[in-house]
Amino acid sequence: MKEIIIEPNIGIDQLKLGMTSDEIEAAFLRMRNDWAEVGNTSVQMECSMETDDPNLTTGRYEDDYSFFLVQYRNGKATEIGIQRDLSKVASIKLFGMDMFNTAAECIIDSLMKKDNVICNEKDLQLGTEYFFPEIGVRLWRERAFHPKLLKDPLYMEEMQAVLEDEYQYQYFQMITIIG
Repeated sequence: MKEIIIEPNIGIDQLKLGMTSDEIEAAFLRMRNDWAEVGNTSVQMECSMETDDPNLTTGRYEDDYSFFLVQYRNGKATEIGIQRDLSKVASIKLFGMDMFNTAAECIIDSLMKKDNVICNEKDLQLGTEYFFPEIGVRLWRERAFHPKLLKDPLYMEEMQAVLEDEYQYQYFQMITIIG
């Protein structure tokens, strides 16, 4: 399995901070040779302005296996993000840890030994965004889960409502007659 190494304050594999969008695009195309099937032409690359700041643009680089998000300021990459999907065909590592197959709690604990953390929640185990400013790493997840939530009656009550809602999908939602 291919290894993709995240280097704090440097980049992700061949994608380096300080590169232009053309350089990032070329590096992405070289990198994808390690995981894409021969003849797979499903590649999308785009840069767009998403704010009123003319010096700030966002690049999206993706194929059937991967998604990278790059923030550019004044034409140079200032942030490079990698999404979890690539972990199906490659091991993405930071400080030797497999970042998408290691529990969030273990990753946070390990990184806190190297840097202070800024978290969007008081309870670090239940945060969704973590920033380690000195090593320049940000972690994100859509929702937080920790087994201790299973002991919280309010959480369990909320989850029961979600499960009840899912039962509706045991039945068809539409029947169409074709003539």
